Amino acid sequence: MNIVLSVVFLLVALALLCRPLVNRFAQRLLSMPSWRPFVWLNLAIGISLILWAGSVPGWEQQVEWIVLFIIGVSALLKGLGLWVFPEWSRSLMENFLARYWLFVLPLSLLYFALAVFLFCLG
Repeated sequence: MNIVLSVVFLLVALALLCRPLVNRFAQRLLSMPSWRPFVWLNLAIGISLILWAGSVPGWEQQVEWIVLFIIGVSALLKGLGLWVFPEWSRSLMENFLARYWLFVLPLSLLYFALAVFLFCLG
């Protein structure tokens, strides 16, 4: 499981560095009249990951399940935030695109470090 998560985080770190890809996705999100499908997707992913990680016996003692649980909680919080504050979320997305490299370089480095950490544990 650590290897799979490590590869996923590495791919996310590399995909974030591809600005046209992220820009296209962000522009598609900004052009949507309602973010309801994206909200429901985040809520479903978050709840699923929380339930999956929580169903494993002794999950709180294994790093990969803690990581999945934290990702689930953050997806759930992101979905709720998009649902409750849609206009603020749109302005955050526009601010993210305006200052792309300021946000992406530390975020990509964090995902890369997490991938290396999980790989070393596996």
